[in-house]
Amino acid sequence: MNFHANVREGRLLSNRGRHGAIVEFDGVSKLYGPVQALRPTSLRIEAGEFFAIIGPSGSGKSTLLGIIAGFVSPTSGSIEVDGKDIVSFPPYHRNFGMVFQNYALFPHMTVAQNVAFPLRMRKLPKAEIAEKVDRALAMVRLDGLGDRRPMELSGGQQQRVALARAAVYDPLLLLMDEPLGALDKNLREEMQEEIKRFQHALGATVIYVTHDQHEAAYMADRLAIMRGGAIEQIGSPRELYESPQTTFVASFLGEASILPVSHVTPLADGSVEATIEGGPKIRAAALSPGRAPRFLCVRPENMLLGAEAGQADNSFDGIVDDAVFTTGSVRYRLRLAGTDHMLTARIPSRPDVVLMQPGQAVRVGWHHREALLLEGRDA
Repeated sequence: MNFHANVREGRLLSNRGRHGAIVEFDGVSKLYGPVQALRPTSLRIEAGEFFAIIGPSGSGKSTLLGIIAGFVSPTSGSIEVDGKDIVSFPPYHRNFGMVFQNYALFPHMTVAQNVAFPLRMRKLPKAEIAEKVDRALAMVRLDGLGDRRPMELSGGQQQRVALARAAVYDPLLLLMDEPLGALDKNLREEMQEEIKRFQHALGATVIYVTHDQHEAAYMADRLAIMRGGAIEQIGSPRELYESPQTTFVASFLGEASILPVSHVTPLADGSVEATIEGGPKIRAAALSPGRAPRFLCVRPENMLLGAEAGQADNSFDGIVDDAVFTTGSVRYRLRLAGTDHMLTARIPSRPDVVLMQPGQAVRVGWHHREALLLEGRDA
């Protein structure tokens, strides 16, 4: 039975009059010969959730997206969308919207014809196609541009066309693969807002793959950070930033000063005293029972310098190694005096702030509640 017959007989996945799908991966893996591109992976994505998958090149994020899209066949495991196993479905039976980095627009078609293409393939009546195209273009704020060709649009407008085409047939799920990778910084930020607004209006479940951790943290309800073909940690952006489980997560999602720990002693007030290898003892928040700390992590915005550092319950002598002005802040690299351990501090930049110079001595410190103990694999 061909594609159009499947549409007529309802064999394609359908949203049954509502938006958003529940997606469940159970032991999904992928082998390319001896190379394990994706280790057995299980996770659940809720209906209407904006779920981002991030990680460095080769981490498995694109493989995972390719499997859910149907472009890659898994070696093992199942994927259920609203309780239906879709692993055996070819891509055109899955009824998912897909947005690529290169837009993949047809240059010989107008904007309206590009958006209408999935509807024409489904043999919808012309009047219904016109209505859905108008609605989709209005949703991405391209009203009145339907007669233009893609080459007559800006990069941001072309990406909006791709969004409209992916969503025009009310798919269960929107899959986005580095959709903003070809845009410059300012346009990327503008389109981040656009995609968030678009997804909120549509109510669809989104799986969004990117290498840009800042973009993912800004847009997503939850993130999965991948490394070496496996998910390292899943959580909300705030949870992953404030409570990373490993040094890889702490370093990948933002900056962090990470110090190796040789010994931890519980204190009477519920905090702990961590002995830094070749360095001082540092008071930190307690780790959950049964977990073995190997590293201590402090975020750069929690570092205090000068007189403020002297008031903190962790306060040490430091030496400025480097000072760099960035937009709105100054980033310092400092060495903990008497050790080889490096720290990163970031403080707001004001007109009255005089930058410290390399070699300058400074007091550096932080409050114990902002010192995180980490377990697991190191970076």
